[in-house]
Amino acid sequence: MTLSPALPDSRSSIRRWAAMVPMLLGILIGSLAISSAATALPAIRAELSLGDTEALWLVDSYSLAMAATLIIAARIGDAFGRKRIILIGLAGFAVLNLAGGLATGGAMLIGARALLGIAEAFVIAGVVATIGARYAGRDRVVAYGLWTATFGVGNALGPVLGGALAEGPGWRWLFLGSVPLAIIAIVLAAWLVPDSRSSVRPGWDVPSILASMLALGGLVLALHEAVAAPLVAIIAGAVAVASLVFFIVRQRRLREPLIDVRLFGLAGFSPAITRILVSAGASAASVLLVSLQLQDTRGASAAEAGLALLPQAAAIAAGGVVTPLLLRWLSANTLTVLALLAQAAGLGWLASDPGLIAAPLVLVGLGFGIAGTLAATALFEATTEDQAGQVGAIQEIGFALGSGLGIAVFGTIAAALATGGFAVAVLVAAIVVGAVAVLPELRRRR
Repeated sequence: MTLSPALPDSRSSIRRWAAMVPMLLGILIGSLAISSAATALPAIRAELSLGDTEALWLVDSYSLAMAATLIIAARIGDAFGRKRIILIGLAGFAVLNLAGGLATGGAMLIGARALLGIAEAFVIAGVVATIGARYAGRDRVVAYGLWTATFGVGNALGPVLGGALAEGPGWRWLFLGSVPLAIIAIVLAAWLVPDSRSSVRPGWDVPSILASMLALGGLVLALHEAVAAPLVAIIAGAVAVASLVFFIVRQRRLREPLIDVRLFGLAGFSPAITRILVSAGASAASVLLVSLQLQDTRGASAAEAGLALLPQAAAIAAGGVVTPLLLRWLSANTLTVLALLAQAAGLGWLASDPGLIAAPLVLVGLGFGIAGTLAATALFEATTEDQAGQVGAIQEIGFALGSGLGIAVFGTIAAALATGGFAVAVLVAAIVVGAVAVLPELRRRR
């Protein structure tokens, strides 16, 4: 008799966690699409006779389209249901990966990649907002830990998978292999994922939408082109900054803003975003810098460099998984600070001893995995369920822009110095991460 009331709760709990399967599968497909492109690019260029500009757009179109669409995707989810935009994004994965796998020219493949970026924006916006709205307390930390772990696994497998398929059955299977995964995710999501939407009717301000797309797309383009094409980066950056200023000013004046900029004034919100930006930037920069160091200095192949980076990606995944366990003994704030210090220590170790790679990268990845999970959770703890769509978009923009900014800034430092550029760039990254870990605590204690 005493057990019967627990059965519905038990079934509800099982269903709630089963809903993570299709959502995480969507995140995995997108993560693989981003991380596998670089190693498969030579084979794609050879078969489709792509020029340098086309090759660059093949890689960049995905992230540019995703960044430019995140805010509007989140708003659509708030208005019409977050489950609906997840299903739209997954359907886009199925159709567009099929189109990419059958592409006969560069323009078709670039177009498919750009549209895949938009589909990824819908998936991410829906998944992140659903976690923020439907999971609370410790469950939310576990859910975001699984999200971080899945992202880490995708980043780890992507470069290896891209190289292996390009050298084996062919690069087209990077696209075609995602089609059945997307179909499975659609079926499971339609069955298991709960729906949610904002109880406040969202407004649609066209100038705000256009300004957000110009600002985010321009920022990502500027960060991507900072080293390769400085003039393009400057123009894109100027357009982005102007659009961003217009966007912020307009949001402050609207009764129903696209993004409520007052969120950044909430206790704990801005520090969490800052930690996401810096930790993601340092992690992404370490991948680039170590890869270049191994290939340029030690003569390693791209595949060997990819394998050498596996410890960091695996540690990111592990960090997301162990975070809920560590919270049993440490507060979220203390654990975040320790994670950032661990990341800074790993970067400092890399700078002082470039000959050792694996152990320092484990610290970098573990720190990012833990800090990223906790910072993402902190954003939702500072806000309400109605704001989940906006918060989810801001979170993902933070991760995306942080990664791009880290690569641009620290990559530029390394490239600017004829000798010792790697060590200096990594050391600067260590100092920045350490400062973000310590300075807020010093201010709080005052």
